[in-house]
Amino acid sequence: MHPQFPELFRPFQIGKLKLKNRIAMAPMGFPALQDVTGLPTQRYVDYFVERARGGAGLLITGMLKVEEQVEYTTRKRGPVRDEFIRPFADMTEAVHSLGAKIFAQLSPGFGASARPGSVTGGPVAPSAVPNFGDPRITCRALKTEEVKKLVQAYGRAAEIIAKAGVDGIELHGHAGFLLDQFTCAFWNKRDDRYGGDLRGRLTFPLEIIGEIRKRLGDDYPITYRYGLTHYTKSLQQAALPGEDYIEVGRTIEEGLDMAALLEEAGIHGLAIDAGTLAGHYWAHPPIYQKHGCMLHLSELVKRKVSVPVLAVGRLDEPELAERALRDGQADIITLGKALLADPYWPNKVLRGELEEIRPCIGCHQACTEMIHGREINSCTVNPTCGRERAMELTVALRPKRVVVVGGGAAGMEAARVAAIRGHKVRLFEREPVLGGHLRDASAPEDKRDINKLDLWMQRQLRQLGVDIRLGATVTPETLADEEADAIILATGSSDVRPSIPVAEGMPASTATEVLLGDAAPAGEVVIVGGGENGCEVALWLARKGQKVTIVEALGQLVSIPVARANRNMLIDLLNFQGITILTRTKVVAIERSHAVILGPEGQSKIPCDSVVFAVGMKSRAALRDAIQGSIPVPVYTIGDGDEPKNIMKAIWDGFEVGRTL
Repeated sequence: MHPQFPELFRPFQIGKLKLKNRIAMAPMGFPALQDVTGLPTQRYVDYFVERARGGAGLLITGMLKVEEQVEYTTRKRGPVRDEFIRPFADMTEAVHSLGAKIFAQLSPGFGASARPGSVTGGPVAPSAVPNFGDPRITCRALKTEEVKKLVQAYGRAAEIIAKAGVDGIELHGHAGFLLDQFTCAFWNKRDDRYGGDLRGRLTFPLEIIGEIRKRLGDDYPITYRYGLTHYTKSLQQAALPGEDYIEVGRTIEEGLDMAALLEEAGIHGLAIDAGTLAGHYWAHPPIYQKHGCMLHLSELVKRKVSVPVLAVGRLDEPELAERALRDGQADIITLGKALLADPYWPNKVLRGELEEIRPCIGCHQACTEMIHGREINSCTVNPTCGRERAMELTVALRPKRVVVVGGGAAGMEAARVAAIRGHKVRLFEREPVLGGHLRDASAPEDKRDINKLDLWMQRQLRQLGVDIRLGATVTPETLADEEADAIILATGSSDVRPSIPVAEGMPASTATEVLLGDAAPAGEVVIVGGGENGCEVALWLARKGQKVTIVEALGQLVSIPVARANRNMLIDLLNFQGITILTRTKVVAIERSHAVILGPEGQSKIPCDSVVFAVGMKSRAALRDAIQGSIPVPVYTIGDGDEPKNIMKAIWDGFEVGRTL
């Protein structure tokens, strides 16, 4: 045990279940690892076994539905049934042999949070309330007999899971899903035994607890996950950290009363988070949320109850996690996306190898979002996540000489993976430092995790012995002289400068120049372009005290695919900072003291002392075009050099080429 982290690795108990340490893997729904009927596949088993191998003491599955009759989902994510026993038994046997324990998170369903097209017969809820996905639709109120059926279904599902060797059950009572809806007056307006005051609204989960205990005994561990507060201003509007608002969902005071009632009912542990689907950025905290963003909530519950409290919320900084345990803010540290990025986080902390931890960058691009109409359920910075067996790196049968041109995310990943496989790699970078767009992307304070990734990648290249040539201009002649067996072009991208007339003397720069400190917009700043990049620059400048206006030609900001939690929080932060946002508007010209704009109401002028262009990126393709068809070895163009998109494309391109050379 590393002396710096004694609390993280102190054995602990939930009820009578002994855990080897106080590090848990948070529940994350990964339906891509299940087949079309919801049955776990080998990918599902491999995914959990890898996290057990990495050293976590407790693993918790994502949401598993207990039945499919009361709420029938068209996406067929379940329910738990006898066929689950075989794959779950394979998984639990492997997990247990590696010293970890595993809980299954069981859920009655989505309720009012279900998208209308995802459920047959329309969404249901505790009461006739508006649907989250389409508030024009009123959810059907569940009948008393249907609620009783759900209680029985919970008991049956728990029995099946227990037969497969699962060590405990977590009740899915958070994020504004069906069980959460029953406990909160915002959705529950019933006048039967399942409604009324808080104790009445808790009847449904309390009956579930009783049913599981009746079937599996009082000692079988049951934990309950819920948001101590919802941070909700309206059905679809969340509240930001520190914002003054009126809570329409669960207040902290009611959340604490709920903790006491659950403990009284015999719960073995409470997992505390926050939020609903409104905003999405509490239940799924993005990079804009600070590390430990919900520790203040778990600390309040710790003071209220004596059962173990599990904390969550960007707790992937080891010093922060250790301090939270030492100071009594939680009993167990629960890591979600951190264990996607690096399953071996626990073992690396145990050995004191903190610099070896591959950091999560809070992007949600691969873990939660739909891409090309499918759920990837992987990780931007760790492409092997969820594909551990298929993407396992093997030593190359014939080592090759590999030349990589470009030291951004794509080039560094390609060089790293190729070197792991035994190839001799030389990397050329035209700048005096590595990093590419990781450098400008990490400039704002709340995006420093990208800088951690940059430093991690550079460290890996040094340890692997990659021959790095900085400040190097590569020509076709350079590549010919290298006599490489394979060439990887990761030449990146540069900012597009639109053909907008700019008055002489008007400070005009690109987003990249601003973020790198090569330009310092002052006064009233106009940002041309409201994509993710432009919005982040606008937020950064506004926090520095500048008055900022974003002008976007499309009908909304951040129209390119960006994860909901990230997009929603970014836009809410812009509004919170008082940034002026003009959509469906174009900048026609930049004159000496103002910008000429053309919007829905015609042409007008807005004050402008500086302008920043953030209208997109273009590939640096000169080298690629120059060697087209003239190099007698395989040439791969990856990342922004192929097509400017995002960091996921860069890293996944680099990984795929590196692993298949």
